[in-house]
Amino acid sequence: MKALGIYKNKSSKGEDRLPNLYPFKKKIIESLERKKKNAAENERKAKLLKDKEDQPLLDEMTIIEANDRSIVYESKFKLEEAKYEAHENNKHNKKFYRELNQVLTASDIILEVLDARDPMGCRNRELEAKILGMPGEKKIILVLNKIDLVPQQITQKWVTQLRKEFPTILFKANTQDQQSHLSSNNIFSNSLNNKEELIEDLLKSSKALGADNLLQLIKNYSRDDKIKHAVTVGLIGYPNVGKSSVINSLKRSKAVSVSSVPGHTKSMQEVFIDSKVKLLDCPGVIFSTADEKTLVLKNIIKVGDVKDPVGPMEDILAKVNKSQLLIQYEIADFSTTTEFLTNIAFRRGKLGKGGIPDLQGAAKMILQDWNAGRIQYFTLPPDDEMTME
Repeated sequence: MKALGIYKNKSSKGEDRLPNLYPFKKKIIESLERKKKNAAENERKAKLLKDKEDQPLLDEMTIIEANDRSIVYESKFKLEEAKYEAHENNKHNKKFYRELNQVLTASDIILEVLDARDPMGCRNRELEAKILGMPGEKKIILVLNKIDLVPQQITQKWVTQLRKEFPTILFKANTQDQQSHLSSNNIFSNSLNNKEELIEDLLKSSKALGADNLLQLIKNYSRDDKIKHAVTVGLIGYPNVGKSSVINSLKRSKAVSVSSVPGHTKSMQEVFIDSKVKLLDCPGVIFSTADEKTLVLKNIIKVGDVKDPVGPMEDILAKVNKSQLLIQYEIADFSTTTEFLTNIAFRRGKLGKGGIPDLQGAAKMILQDWNAGRIQYFTLPPDDEMTME
């Protein structure tokens, strides 16, 4: 071996050490390193395979039990989530009820603001009975707001019906932010029996209607033996019936902020009309006994918070004339709710992957138009014999 130039390396445990001048030394060393790595990798894989074979396999019953535990856990999680939401809603409603009771107790006169499109749907007879039973002989006045969204003949029928129970004032809140002569009530009153064209012009204008009549009625109630007394007037009603807008119209300025977002008024607000009349704006109380469909159609909850936006569509289609929807949205005829939403989705570009119509998105768009008053509808008095065509 020495004659060939190969020497034993005593410290390398029997491995031969190649001299530096040996041909192809580098390639031989690289080849040996690769073999070592491959042998180590194969040994590691064999060990993993052996460990895996030694582990017991999960039987079918074990898999079923695991799935059952997963389902139980998911159900418990959803139950806890529902309890938390109910708790938060209960705290929210308690705060509103507390504010409501403060307004009722402090008020001499209660204005119950109703949406002219569905007056009976906005009334709370239990609350009215509670007010009449409170000490102090409190007075109730019904304010039929948003009369510009309902045909005149229907509005007059509702006034006749409602005045059988309480004094009722026709009202259209001011839509301007400026302060000036915002009320055209005298012209409106004189026009009721004269020119219908003038009524239409007034209803379409941005001026408030009914403010003078309402203030005069309030001041009449405040007189005792021809002596005027200071009175506190509380406004109640469902969210978004226009309570804050009524206050601004009576004040003839922007005294309180308004918004179409449900629950915009968070707490009781005081507004002085003059030295004798003080108004109290109360947050709209959300009645938890109503289902989601009823709440969203009354604009009590935000459209973005609705879990099933398709659900209320059947009620909307039942209340609104089909031809009106066909013209307004420029869609083809439909016979079912699904067809209606499909036509809306294609018309407004509410499409998902692969061009599939997004029915949820289309339904939310319709609900937003509904709550914003862009879809015209109205209900008829109970004793009216007219039918919607």
